[in-house]
Order: sequence, then C-alpha cells, then structure tokens
Amino acid sequence: MIRRAEPKDTGRLGELHSNCWRQLYTGVLPADVLDDLDPDTMDLLWRRFVSRGGDYLQYVAEVDGEIVGFVGYGPGRDPGLDQERELYFIYVLPPYARQGIGRQLSDAVGPASYLWLWDRNRDAAAFARRNGFRPDSQRRRGSLFGTELLEVRLTREPKLATGISA
Repeated sequence: MIRRAEPKDTGRLGELHSNCWRQLYTGVLPADVLDDLDPDTMDLLWRRFVSRGGDYLQYVAEVDGEIVGFVGYGPGRDPGLDQERELYFIYVLPPYARQGIGRQLSDAVGPASYLWLWDRNRDAAAFARRNGFRPDSQRRRGSLFGTELLEVRLTREPKLATGISA
C-alpha cells in the first residue's frame, strides 16, 4: 500500500532512513559515519519533511502494515529549474527491492523532471534508467559527513515524465 507520509510515521522513517543508508552506502560512506547514523536525528529531519506540505510530497510504501520504503519530491532546487519537479530521494529496503515498490512510490508523487545521484550509486542509477531518466551534462561535487562525493544529474524528457511511451 502506498500512502502519504504522516507525522505518526516520522520515528519509523528516521529508523528506516538510517538503516537504508547503512545497507546501501557501505563502501560509499566511511564505516564510522554509517555506524553513527542516529535514527532520532533522522526522525527530526522527517518531522520537517512531513510538516512542510504544499508542493513537497512524501509517500511511504507499506507491506503488511510495515513501512518498507519512502519517496520525497518537490520543486526543483537548481537555479532556473524552480518550475520543474525534482525527485529528492527514493529508498526501498533491500529485501523489498525489485518488486515494483519503487515504481509505485515514484508513480505516487507524479512525474519528476530530474534527480541527482551519487556517481557510485549503481543501483539507483539503474532504477532511474528504467524509469526514463538519463544523465545530462551537469555534475557537482559535494560533501556528506566529510566524504567528498560526485553527483550526476539525470533528467527525463517531458513525454517520458508523463508516462507516454516514446
């Protein structure tokens, strides 16, 4: 079941977000950073996400009443792309991956024009390609918990973003 994230979900989402990062970013982020991820801090982050409202959407995926994935979406944050829609994040616990849950989450928030990915996140890049996103020429260097990361922007053609096949 896919539904809007609610304030009552933030504790579980904080825990889930931390766990997803630990499982998915081993080898990308240092082990000590992953070990120190705090579900309570992520809970506070989720409280801000859920309370934001408006054009900012977060949905959760539930299996047997347990949240197993989540997605965040909203106005484009890149200069000149504030009228576009950006997919901020999408995570599904590894045991539930490749079962269509990510696609259902993506469909719930509607068509996004672009997203940013760490260049070493091959699983996310494969998911994005399956959903019509392609790398454009934009790259940026960032830092997360003191780790330098290269991000790649992926965009989707408008006809693909609306679900109409090419």
